[in-house]
Amino acid sequence: MATFRYRARDSAGTLVRGTLVADNERLVNIKVTEMGYFPVGVEEVKDRGEKTLGILPRRVRHDDLVVFSWQFAAMMGAGIPLIPCLGALRDQTSSPELAHAIGAIRQRVQDGQSLSGSMSKFPHIFSHIMISLIRAGESGGFLELSLERIAIQMDKDADLRQKVRSAFVYPVLVIGLAALIVAFVLLFIIPVFSQVYRSAGLDLPGTTKALITISNFFVSFWWAVALVIVGIFLGVRAWARSERGRPRADRMKLKAPLFGILLRKIAIARSIRVLGTLVSTGVPLVQALQDAARVAGNHVIESALHFTVLRVTEGDKLAQPLEQSGEFPAMVIQMVSAGEESGDLGGMMNKVADFYDRDIEYTVKRLTTAMEPLLTIFLGGIVGFVAIAMYMPIFNLTALLKQGPGVGGGP
Repeated sequence: MATFRYRARDSAGTLVRGTLVADNERLVNIKVTEMGYFPVGVEEVKDRGEKTLGILPRRVRHDDLVVFSWQFAAMMGAGIPLIPCLGALRDQTSSPELAHAIGAIRQRVQDGQSLSGSMSKFPHIFSHIMISLIRAGESGGFLELSLERIAIQMDKDADLRQKVRSAFVYPVLVIGLAALIVAFVLLFIIPVFSQVYRSAGLDLPGTTKALITISNFFVSFWWAVALVIVGIFLGVRAWARSERGRPRADRMKLKAPLFGILLRKIAIARSIRVLGTLVSTGVPLVQALQDAARVAGNHVIESALHFTVLRVTEGDKLAQPLEQSGEFPAMVIQMVSAGEESGDLGGMMNKVADFYDRDIEYTVKRLTTAMEPLLTIFLGGIVGFVAIAMYMPIFNLTALLKQGPGVGGGP
């Protein structure tokens, strides 16, 4: 079976586009004719779910999925049947990969498969959480509500991503600028000063000698320095992603100065938001906890949620293992306990997630405000140190020139 993209015209002459799954083009033409259209053109769609090498699937941009989720929820809320709804979504999206997936899902649904089962064929596009919510909506008869919760969840996740970017972009840019300035000075500025000082025969201070030595090394072996830096970066990243290194790396992230608190809040907010959404939609608690662990983004919080899963399956309430893990603040424990007592666990966890969303925004603002003077001092200190170290010998050179020739080691 292959996927084909067809172009056809209806009885009014309007051009219609779509995709069908069939064995060959002839069967596509037959199906299009049976649908009441006149076929104009048929072409096979290459698998857009994989890269050219056919090894890894392409990922759809998160923004495209957010738009897809809101449009899907709006059209289902307006009472549009599922098949036409999927057809409209396929034609409206700007992502070729997403359009291909929606077309294939539409065909499977048209053939009698469930929406969640059809979407599960594209795990590189649709998350396990999205599929779980849709499955719960299908089985409970509230698919429209599930789609709306998916749209809200993805919107919140997009906002969280933006807050994380705003927290890390500024320090990365400043540190990168400092590195470029230092590299430029070492490679192009200091060699000029070194030649002048060597011609004058000056007795250089220790800091100036050290900078000149470092500069000479960079000029001669800049390629080796670049390889070492890239190698260290790739090595640390591989270690942080490995099975043995990830727990330690994630633990170090949570203990990092300034950013550790923010990273913990982000992991908790993401997992609690997903947990609250799934529970309030009717997904069983154990499955909701497993899905929440998948999206935590930090091995420490993920392990705490897996520990909670084990305890909940043994009959414990949710608040007890969360507290015993030692990774969740008292406020979260109290809100979860109150939700269990009142029977509104999902609603309470969504309130916790809303609180953390606001708290993360304030934390980002505080971090940015605190980092601005620190990074300015850091950048100014580097430039000032280099400038002082290189210009100090000039004062000696001026004194020697005033004393006349024959002074300072000259002939």
